[in-house]
Amino acid sequence: MEKPAIITLVAGLFIAVPHAPAAELPGRIEAVEHHTALCHATDTAVDCDVSAVVKTDGKLVFANDKGLPAIGDPAIFTFDFVGGTISGNPEVLKGSVLEKADKYEAMTTTLDGQYIIASTAFNKVGTEQDPSKDALNTLVYWPVNDPNTAKVLAQSTRGGIKSSIMLRKQIGEVIGSPYFQVEGITMAPSEPGREKDTDGQLIVGISKHGNSSATSNPAFLLISAHVKFNDARMELVDGFKSIQNFNLEAQGHPLALTGIEYDRFNKDRLYAVTSFETPSAEGAGNNGIETGGVLWAIPFTAGKPGTPQLVNQKDGSPLMFSNQPGGVEVLGAKQVLVVHDDDRVEVKTSEAGIKRGKNEFAYSKITFP
Repeated sequence: MEKPAIITLVAGLFIAVPHAPAAELPGRIEAVEHHTALCHATDTAVDCDVSAVVKTDGKLVFANDKGLPAIGDPAIFTFDFVGGTISGNPEVLKGSVLEKADKYEAMTTTLDGQYIIASTAFNKVGTEQDPSKDALNTLVYWPVNDPNTAKVLAQSTRGGIKSSIMLRKQIGEVIGSPYFQVEGITMAPSEPGREKDTDGQLIVGISKHGNSSATSNPAFLLISAHVKFNDARMELVDGFKSIQNFNLEAQGHPLALTGIEYDRFNKDRLYAVTSFETPSAEGAGNNGIETGGVLWAIPFTAGKPGTPQLVNQKDGSPLMFSNQPGGVEVLGAKQVLVVHDDDRVEVKTSEAGIKRGKNEFAYSKITFP
């Protein structure tokens, strides 16, 4: 695995060791709005921990990283999204394949918008005696209007558990670590010359990796593999390879990649969110924990990502979130949506974030000039 480059954000300064030539991207936003929305009824004790979002057919589709209080423990739900506003009540997506996968952390759509793809964390694995944790190693896809026909990519079955466990070894070999966690996926165009034999490349974002969970380190590591749809089945055309590896820091906090998405409107960039969680007696959250995160724009040319560029506020200062970003979606040529996964940390309302209830999730809508 290639040695990671270093990008450090200290007191508003952005210092980078270039990974590839950087394109000129809009570095300042016009405005940011913070909001909350319900993900389930108020009479339950289940935390709302939204980890991913995609937009399709006038709806926003969200993934929770644990099952919601409904029959089948579904973890994926939708809201109407009309006129740039979340409205109505959440509606869970049902289907045996979707319900049996565990701990969703990332979602995207195919480049033609016909399919949704979702990934679990891949952070634990079952055994021959108890294969239940194989469900944490699942990458599923389904037509946007038919979740009941969801399928598992590279499916294998052990002890009745269907999963993508065969991908785990391949990903681990590319990363160079036995332990890792997936927290971002996006479909993006292939490199020149691969357009005809592929339907794009699946980029997977790794948030941390190491010899074990206890010794893992935050990461901004991207790997990719080309994919093709044949008779409504998604297949890998080739194996995964590493395409980007950085160590990111913000004001002394190591940052972990928590979401990434190709900009289908401008077609020249990816957007990514990173987050941190660290002990702090005076943090923005409770329980002595400080959380936060940063939004990045990444040049994307000829099928390859360049050096991440910090997104700044209108006054030129870094756009920092006190909520913990969990996923990002591009709503249009000048608007991005960030959803937050605050776990059990209670964030105070401020210019950088918003307080939410246990059955709510926070989200931020960012508008560019």
